[in-house]
Amino acid sequence: MKLEEKLKALEETADKLDDKDLALDDAVRLYEEGVKLIRECMDSLNESKGRIEVIRGELNDMLKNDGGGAD
Repeated sequence: MKLEEKLKALEETADKLDDKDLALDDAVRLYEEGVKLIRECMDSLNESKGRIEVIRGELNDMLKNDGGGAD
């Protein structure tokens, strides 16, 4: 599932938790699902951050090796 889909599912879960007539068991189950989705979103963001850092490092190395000058 893509990050955007996870965020949408998390939003839907939060909306369901706002229902005042929600049974306690259902609320706990939804809360658990929400926490799982948050964890998955954080993992996705951290993975993307790591990839960006690698790319940034590669770019910096290329610029250093090129002398930083433009052709």
